[in-house]
Amino acid sequence: MVEILDTTLREGEQAPGVTFSIEEKLSIANLLDDFGVDIIEAGHPIVSDDVFKSVKLISNQGYKADILAHCRAKKEDIDYAISCDVDWVGIFFCVSKKRLREHFNLDFQKAVEKITNTIEYAKDHGLKIRYTPEDSTRTEYEYLIHASNAAIEAGADRISIADTVGAMTPINMYNFVKKLKADLNVKINVHCHNDLGLAAANSLAAYEAGATLIDVTVNGIGERVGITSLSEICIALNCIYQVKNNWKLEKLTEISKKVSTYSEINIPPNMPIIGENAFLHKAGLHVSAVVNDPAHYELFPAELIGRKRDFILDKMSGINTVKKKLEKMKLDLNRVDLEKILNYAKQKRKGIVTENEILNIFTDYRNETIMFQ
Repeated sequence: MVEILDTTLREGEQAPGVTFSIEEKLSIANLLDDFGVDIIEAGHPIVSDDVFKSVKLISNQGYKADILAHCRAKKEDIDYAISCDVDWVGIFFCVSKKRLREHFNLDFQKAVEKITNTIEYAKDHGLKIRYTPEDSTRTEYEYLIHASNAAIEAGADRISIADTVGAMTPINMYNFVKKLKADLNVKINVHCHNDLGLAAANSLAAYEAGATLIDVTVNGIGERVGITSLSEICIALNCIYQVKNNWKLEKLTEISKKVSTYSEINIPPNMPIIGENAFLHKAGLHVSAVVNDPAHYELFPAELIGRKRDFILDKMSGINTVKKKLEKMKLDLNRVDLEKILNYAKQKRKGIVTENEILNIFTDYRNETIMFQ
């Protein structure tokens, strides 16, 4: 069993240049709830008036998903969250020696008191609690365990392991979570940043080691280069791990496009799963195989996520690619010289053969045929 927490509305809005309107946040939350995520992290209510309003609005939509508010280890943050009617608060506070000394100017015991006092206050107000020792994977292990156990005793329901700068590798993450599971009697979440492109791999390694919840964002957007992507994790869990779920995977493309529009961050064509190239085939041998059975060159069918496969023409293409492209364009294969189109593709120096170019060749050939009849 694994749950998904989507934090597009909080972590995602920390991506450089991204600001969602209240209406856009509600639209994203609607899509996420319909898709089937377990928890929506709606924002940090104390940050601004519009964040407060959006968190409160989302909390009162009657979603199936629980709603979580991001909070510092401060009672005033908890008060704002309470006013928003959320189900969860995610309380974060780093306990590494370096941060305590250089940033907070606080000794460890005082830091633990601050954390536990805030958790107890939130618990007294009926909230479910996730405690995140920020920068968990670089924090001294004895400090991490001590603070986490104190948080659990104070009432924390989950401990979230934050790989804040994406410093882990999959094997290290697996061993780290495995050890935490042995030392802590609590559910473990993971929040993996993508600084080295390992966020999805580290999240899956954590799941294999016993983590029961993974933080994601749509399109992987977030602080700096972002975190684990919703589509990558859900498809991996569904297709590789055969995790039973109620996710509407066919909605992934719609959600990704919507968030791309709202965030004004284009989806790279080579992005796994949702990129434009994910189901484009061009090499002649590949196309021949895909025509017989898409599984030869597709891990999962395009239709699973609301996509369609397509074929493109360039110098790498074969005659089967020409046929499939013409069929897709609903052109009569008997009324065009297929070799003529293929030769054109082979000779083109740069880029693919566009549909307009194919239409021009088709039209020219038809006109030539009429002239010589």
